[in-house]
Amino acid sequence: GWLGCGAKPGLRSEGERCPVMAMDAKVVASDRRVDTASPQRCMATLESQKEVTTPPKTPSKRPRVQSPLNADGGFRGGALMPYKVCELVTKTVWAHAQAQASKAPSNVGAEASCSSAPCSKRRHVHEQVVHPAKVAAFAAAPQFFARSDFSQSQSQSQNQMRAGEEFGDVLQGMGLENISLSAEALARVRAMALAALAYWQEVTTDLTKAAGSLARFLGHHRRLFWGRQPWRGVNLGGWLLLEPGPSCRFWKRHGPATCEWELMVRLREQLGEVGAEATLRTHRETFITEDDFRRIRDAGFNAVRIPFGYWVVLGPANGEAYIGPCLEYLDRAVALCKAYGLQALLDLHGAPGGESGDTPCGREQRDWKWQDWRREASLEALKVLARRYCGHPSVTGISVCNEPSDRLPVEVLCEFYHRACSVIREAGMPPDEVAIVLPVYRTERLDEIWRHWNRQYDGFARHVNVTFDLHLYHCFGPWWQRQSLGNHLRMTKRHRKILRRGPAGLGGG
Repeated sequence: GWLGCGAKPGLRSEGERCPVMAMDAKVVASDRRVDTASPQRCMATLESQKEVTTPPKTPSKRPRVQSPLNADGGFRGGALMPYKVCELVTKTVWAHAQAQASKAPSNVGAEASCSSAPCSKRRHVHEQVVHPAKVAAFAAAPQFFARSDFSQSQSQSQNQMRAGEEFGDVLQGMGLENISLSAEALARVRAMALAALAYWQEVTTDLTKAAGSLARFLGHHRRLFWGRQPWRGVNLGGWLLLEPGPSCRFWKRHGPATCEWELMVRLREQLGEVGAEATLRTHRETFITEDDFRRIRDAGFNAVRIPFGYWVVLGPANGEAYIGPCLEYLDRAVALCKAYGLQALLDLHGAPGGESGDTPCGREQRDWKWQDWRREASLEALKVLARRYCGHPSVTGISVCNEPSDRLPVEVLCEFYHRACSVIREAGMPPDEVAIVLPVYRTERLDEIWRHWNRQYDGFARHVNVTFDLHLYHCFGPWWQRQSLGNHLRMTKRHRKILRRGPAGLGGG
C-alpha cells in the first residue's frame, strides 16, 4: 500500500514535506470482507451503497468556469493569482533569468537561497496590494533581481511597457482589469526571479545547487496558482490491479499465481469464462466499498491513490488474459471521493505491454524487453482518462505509469513523459486543476533522469505542476531487514536531502 507526497499538488517544494503513510486499504477496512467466491452474500451491502456509489453520467464536454473568482471575490482554489496571469509571469521571469545569467554572473545565488521564504515579514504581506499588470513590468526589469523594496518606482523600459500591455490584454479578456494582487504574490514572484537566476548560473557548474534553486522556483511558482492541500492519504492497492500482497485473500483462494495475468488464466481453468468474470466482478464490487472512503476520511486523511491496469480503461488487447474494461469502478471511486471530501490520484499502474516485467504491472515476464512497452497505447489510455475526468473537483492528480524498469533508456522514458504531459493537458486537465506524476522509482536513476528531463525538454519549466515519484522502500531484501532503528532513521535523513533536490513525491506500491 501507498501514500505519500512531496513537491506537487499536494506537493510542495522548498523542503516542505508531507508525512508518509504506508497503509493498505485492507487495513483501513479492518476485518470486514465479503467472500468473493459467494456473490450472493454481498448483495445487501451493495444495495445499501447504491445511492452514493452510483455516479452521475460523465459529461461529454468539460464544464468551463468563466470567471477565476470565488463567490467572495478571491481567486479560485485559494490561488494568489489566476493561472493565465501566472503563466505569463513565469515565462517572463524564466526567460529573463536565462538572459541575465548568460550575460554576466552575479552574486545572487546566496540571495536566492535566502529567499525560500517569500517575505521576511509574512504578517504584513497582505496589507499591500499591487495591480497584476505591474507584475510583468517588475519581472522584466533588471532591478527585479536585486533585493529592493517593491514600493520603489520601476524604470519604464520598452520591455516593461510591452509586458504590461500584454498583461492588460489578458486581464481585460478575463474581466479582471480592476483586480488587485496581494504583496505576497509579488514577493513570491520576486523570489521566483532570484531562484531562476541562480538556477541558470548554477546549472552548468553544480547540479546539486541548481536542483535546489529549481525546487525553490517551482515551490513559489506553484503557490501562485495552486491552493489545494498536500496529499496525505491511502493507497487502494489490490482492487483494480491484483497483486499477491494487498490481494492476499483472493490469492489464497484462487492461486497459486505470480501475477494477475496468471491468476486470470487459472480462474478460467477452474470456473470457465463466465465464472471467472463473475468472481472478479464480485471482488471489484466488494474489496473497496463506501465504508472504506468514510473511514479514510475519519482517520484524518485527505486523498486516495487508485492504482489500476490499462485494461480497466481500454479493455485487454487481443489474446491477453485480463478482464475489462470496467471504468464504472473508477467512476464510483471519484464520486465517493467527492462525497467524502477526498482528493483522487489516478494511477495507471499497469501499462500496455508493461513498463517493466514485474508483477505490479499485471504480468510477470522474465523475458521482458523495454520495446514490449506499448507507449502509444499508454498515451491513448491517458487521453481517455483525462477526457473522462477533466473538470472533476476531486481528481487532482494523474500518474502516467508505475515503477518503470531500469532497463528503459532514459531518452525513451523522458520522451514518453514529455508526450504524456502534453496529451493530458490537451485533453482538458490544466495545471491549476490537476498535477501530473512522473515515476522515477529508484533514487539511483534520479540524477540521470533529472538531467535529461531538464536539459532536453526544459521539463519543469515547460510542463507546469509535474513531479517525480520516488519509492524509498525500507523493507525489501535481507540488508534492510538487518538494519537497526537508528540506521533506518539515518537513511531517512539521507532520503530527505534527495527529496529536496527537486519536485518529488514519495510513494510506493
